[in-house]
Amino acid sequence: MWEFDEAVEVRTDVENGVDTPAQFLWRGRLWRVCSVQAHWTETAAWWERGTIGRGLSTAVAPVGVDAAAVGGSPAAVGVLDADWGPRRAVYRVEAGCGRQGRRELFDLAHDPDSGRWQLERVMDR
Repeated sequence: MWEFDEAVEVRTDVENGVDTPAQFLWRGRLWRVCSVQAHWTETAAWWERGTIGRGLSTAVAPVGVDAAAVGGSPAAVGVLDADWGPRRAVYRVEAGCGRQGRRELFDLAHDPDSGRWQLERVMDR
């Protein structure tokens, strides 16, 4: 398995009312999606969001100062908000390229807010 973080251009089709990858262009090659093996949703990791709990910053309240005064809450320390941050859809697809149709497995991630697609992983078949 190889890890990547590269932007790709993806064309989608609607299957069962859901947009799914049909083709993608990666490093100058057009890959045709043969099947979607899996689909899941990921959220940003809490350490990438910059907050723990309800608005608690990394600043520590001085002794004698209420933590709420510096933007946090003592009860919120170590507790994650219900809002887990940005979500993105990840599709594990089997895709083929070229006349011989060499097939490989790819993880394609879609950020619905920006509309961007990324190639995350490639696995040998």
